[in-house]
Amino acid sequence: MRIIAALLAVVVLATCAPRPPTTTDPLVYDTSHAARATRAVIGIPGALSPVLVLEPLNRLEAPDRFVAFYRLPGFDGRSADEFVSFAFAAQHIAALVGKTGLKEIDLVGHSTGAAIALEAAKAIRRAHPDTKVQVVAISSALPAPQPVLAGIRGVAGTVRAAARAGSLNPRKVWLEYYRYLAYGPGAETNPQVADAADALVDANQSRITLPQEGLARRHTRDLRGWRNPDPQYLEGVDVTLYHGAVDPVFPPKAVARFARTLPQAELRLVEGHGHLLMLTFPEIWDYVGQDLSD
Repeated sequence: MRIIAALLAVVVLATCAPRPPTTTDPLVYDTSHAARATRAVIGIPGALSPVLVLEPLNRLEAPDRFVAFYRLPGFDGRSADEFVSFAFAAQHIAALVGKTGLKEIDLVGHSTGAAIALEAAKAIRRAHPDTKVQVVAISSALPAPQPVLAGIRGVAGTVRAAARAGSLNPRKVWLEYYRYLAYGPGAETNPQVADAADALVDANQSRITLPQEGLARRHTRDLRGWRNPDPQYLEGVDVTLYHGAVDPVFPPKAVARFARTLPQAELRLVEGHGHLLMLTFPEIWDYVGQDLSD
């Protein structure tokens, strides 16, 4: 089964394969707006996601603030042959700050994108200590060993999804697993939650696609070894973590432990929601807007 193979790749594949260089410019934004702005918001999607999932960030655009998005390999016109590199992403975002002379920058990341946002915040603080930095982490990925454990949980969840779907058809299994990702165990046991999960899948069928061959491995290789090095560079950076209280990928208890390792972090749990907060809890954008308001 293709979906199980993709999840197993996240768990099992070693990092011994040669890594092609990461060269594509990943950031997209209005350069003319950036030239006159003093602030920016950068959205960084999670693994296997396009920038479209963060499109509501465009509401935060203002005369002195532009919005940019970080494209992941295989999405939004970026080559699928490249790997997600935390170091490359952090350096590239920090270079944008130097290039545009930004006074303030807000980094909004989902899942793996949240981990990238934290690394970018450190890089900015090292290179441009006078720039104000803020991070909003939505359904944040966690340091090792949690990504490997998440992969194991994902494989188990996919097997259960296949049993519930009564099929080995990859798309049917993926759609069933998507329900579980969105709402956690309640999608399997609570009729009300199950109805909400069904409605979510029905509304997004055309946008839910199976991962390309090998893309999960290329998107998660850096994450599997990430340990949140040098957290002291986040001193002075306000970090807000929004997390589903029934997230089946990165458990809330583990997120709470992680938040305590950050100098200035606040964890806000959203009851009844899983890993796909941006879809199941669209109100999150109102909260993010308030966090990043003047």
